[in-house]
Amino acid sequence: MGKKFKRVPADVPVSDLNPLNITCGSTKCDDGLHCFKTSERVAKKFGSRGVCKECGANLIDWKRVYQNNIKDAKFIFKSMKNELIRHVYWHTPIDRDAIQIALKFTREEMREHTKKVLKTKIGSSHNAWDGRQTPMTGKEIVNYAQHATATCCRKCLEYWHNIKKDDELTEEQLEFCTDLVMLYIEERVPNISNKNDEK
Repeated sequence: MGKKFKRVPADVPVSDLNPLNITCGSTKCDDGLHCFKTSERVAKKFGSRGVCKECGANLIDWKRVYQNNIKDAKFIFKSMKNELIRHVYWHTPIDRDAIQIALKFTREEMREHTKKVLKTKIGSSHNAWDGRQTPMTGKEIVNYAQHATATCCRKCLEYWHNIKKDDELTEEQLEFCTDLVMLYIEERVPNISNKNDEK
């Protein structure tokens, strides 16, 4: 697996990074890739919330992102790609087995599967952080999508989508998360069939 970087050194290219050598708190600010998970200490240091915890970069229009408008997904994803962990998940190769398994689903089946996974992993308020973290890699394409779209745990869901971690997800919130994950999957694996008879 190699070393996990907190601050990625200047001599390590972004293209060399993968989900196993970074964490959700990793940064590479010189390359414009940050971490916006702001603690009280960071907010006090920079005098603001929602800025990069390392350098204080203020790049995200949180008011717009927090609208949770799936029609604005292009803007939401563009914003997320300013964060190192999200950027890596949008660009890292996906496990070949995960792609092959995904291709066995139609889009409708994948959506049903995705919604079920999300409901189990992040639907409940007790899943804020209980040791069942979404795997960083593996044969489940939804895992990659969850990290890319900040639907991987209730903490990420709260700071990127303003969905409070102590509340059960509403049906509308679950649909929004499912839509985000599906957009990622459809972009990364565009040849998932639309209908059973196309398989």
